[in-house]
Amino acid sequence: ATTIKESKYFAVQSKITKQFVETNGFDKNAIETGNLIFSESKKTNGKKILFAVTLKDFYNFQLLGVEMYYEFLDNLYLLNKLAEKNKLEFLIKPHPSANDSFNDLQKVFKNLKFTKDKISKVLEKAFVTISFSSTVIEDSLHSRVPVILFDKWKRYKHCNSEENVHKKNSAIYYVNNESDLIKCLFTI
Repeated sequence: ATTIKESKYFAVQSKITKQFVETNGFDKNAIETGNLIFSESKKTNGKKILFAVTLKDFYNFQLLGVEMYYEFLDNLYLLNKLAEKNKLEFLIKPHPSANDSFNDLQKVFKNLKFTKDKISKVLEKAFVTISFSSTVIEDSLHSRVPVILFDKWKRYKHCNSEENVHKKNSAIYYVNNESDLIKCLFTI
């Protein structure tokens, strides 16, 4: 919001951003451009569940919209268990700050597949994205891949989201427990 206040004009690339600027009174300088910088995959008919994160070190610390390393690991333990128990295929796209741990993560979480591929390539393999990263959420939506905001700690809801895990054909779902996550995945 600080950048928006200081800008003469700025691009609004999505409905989520448009709602944000209207709600906060920034819409007078907004130019609706559509997608300019978000990754977008034209062909998405994948079978995998993408888990992509905004993982930050303490020197990049912010309170909302970011997973801490211990939350990231906790989620990986959960997804690893769910993959084995429910025969689900998870594709994990770590934040680049975790790339130095890439091989170690793959060894520990044997039921998950990790990738360093660009998000546009990864989205081609996904039928749904689980994320808390606003950029990955936008990338997924631009690629017509539904999103599950998985928020076990009940901290932050990025945008209007469907909370009924049985409702079909929603673009964004919000869940905060393992049971609803599984139900939502099977709904999608």
